[in-house]
Amino acid sequence: MANYPQLDDCSGVWTLKEVNNAVMGGYWRNAGSRGIITGGTTDNTNPVNEIQFITMASTGNAADFGNLTEVKKLHTSFSSITRGLTAGGESPSKSNVIDFITINTSGNAADFGNLVSAQRMIGSCANSTRGLTAGGDHPGDLNIINYLTIASTGNQLDFGDLTVARDSLSGLSSPTRGVFAGGEPANTVMDFVTLATLGNAADFGDLTTASDVRAGTGAASSTIGIFGQGAQHNMDKIIIASQGNAIDYGDLSVSRGNVSGMSNSHRAIFAGGNDSSASNVIDFVQISIGGTATDFGDLNTGVNRQGGLSAAHGGLNDGYQGTK
Repeated sequence: MANYPQLDDCSGVWTLKEVNNAVMGGYWRNAGSRGIITGGTTDNTNPVNEIQFITMASTGNAADFGNLTEVKKLHTSFSSITRGLTAGGESPSKSNVIDFITINTSGNAADFGNLVSAQRMIGSCANSTRGLTAGGDHPGDLNIINYLTIASTGNQLDFGDLTVARDSLSGLSSPTRGVFAGGEPANTVMDFVTLATLGNAADFGDLTTASDVRAGTGAASSTIGIFGQGAQHNMDKIIIASQGNAIDYGDLSVSRGNVSGMSNSHRAIFAGGNDSSASNVIDFVQISIGGTATDFGDLNTGVNRQGGLSAAHGGLNDGYQGTK
């Protein structure tokens, strides 16, 4: 059987007939099928270093992936199609550490570099080349946006500023645009940036309700963004390439704050969080449809204040899933 190349190995040449035969035969390889849950706390106090993973295209329980380089909570996680990064947080003091993993393998994280400063409760987004962090607490609310090149290792550089200083904000992206929303102090602000161009964020519109205190998270296809409002239970939808206010898109299956989001082109998945205690709930929604999220499975370990990332968020895997 031929070994068909894809985004995460990029070797070889294939014809349209070979692609069609592979798709129709069910053996076209599906890049970007993993979602990753990083760190957090099992008792709302003491951080852990566990990394868990799920297969987003199916349903089922999470499994062990490996460990972060340090125990941490209140950090942020983001990724390209091949590499996942976890940055900042508490361990138990504020951290400037950036870790990385290779998503399609398993094993412990390695050192990537450092944030500009030790921070917690940061928002983030990424495309196939750049990862951005925004806002955070150091110890007051920040308006800074910083960036790094995911394929290399090293420290962050300055990107620009948010329109409003805040921490605990959510982030999502398409291949070209990043959007940051909500945060603490409680607000409905959504900002956007063009990922390939350095500069300050601009106003995008408003969420349907104020999101604060690490309650929200983001997930996206290449066109639709979903902000899970966590403790507010609802999900908001935006069209990433446009500007305007969010609309109500449905509800999480269980109301909980501090959820972590991940996605492929079809599904938005929300894991863990705080539901009176550290939650093991994983639920999902079809991005094109919305509605009430349904059960996906359970985390290996219930965690709160954790990070989430996926190899196919924001359309990174578009064109490589095949069409029958």
